[in-house]
Amino acid sequence: MKRIKAVLPLLVVMIIAGASSAAQTVLTDVWKDKGHRGMVKKIAVFWMAQAPQNRLLAENEFVRQLKERGIIAIPVYVVIPPDKFVERDAAVTMIRDLGVDAVLTLRVTDKRTVQSPISAPGPADRKRLSDYYTYVYDAPTWDASEPAYLETNLFEVKTERRIWTARSVTKVDVVDQKALSDFIKLMIDRLASDGMIAQ
Repeated sequence: MKRIKAVLPLLVVMIIAGASSAAQTVLTDVWKDKGHRGMVKKIAVFWMAQAPQNRLLAENEFVRQLKERGIIAIPVYVVIPPDKFVERDAAVTMIRDLGVDAVLTLRVTDKRTVQSPISAPGPADRKRLSDYYTYVYDAPTWDASEPAYLETNLFEVKTERRIWTARSVTKVDVVDQKALSDFIKLMIDRLASDGMIAQ
């Protein structure tokens, strides 16, 4: 069993490296808060990236696809612009003021994080939206010639608690509209199949 766990991350990277489509994405782990009830109806999308143009493209595409499914969606850049520093607590207040049920955050992470299991937030590890906000201005850089290791989180705004997480390895390129659209569709489809949003 240990050998399978050790080989799996390597297989994931090999699959992506050999894939014919640049948009090929493999989910490495998904976690859902089993205690969460009901579906999210209004979402703010927050792509935590240093490059402003990448953030705008990604947030807009997520919003577009969510709206196609009848879900109210807002890009976070309308209250937290990519070119202006906003202090963490003020940022969370601005997001709350949007009147959304949840915030969907996306961030580049590293290979080690993607290969580790997703932990459920418990009493000793209550990961909150405000904890993840630091990634806006301290986002890791990514070499576009390599696979990207991404983490997508859904936070309930009222409690700031993380209620869903997906980790993935992808060759998605945010400036390639088709690749970006395919990646986002995969994330939204998984949110729907996990009962977090309407089908």
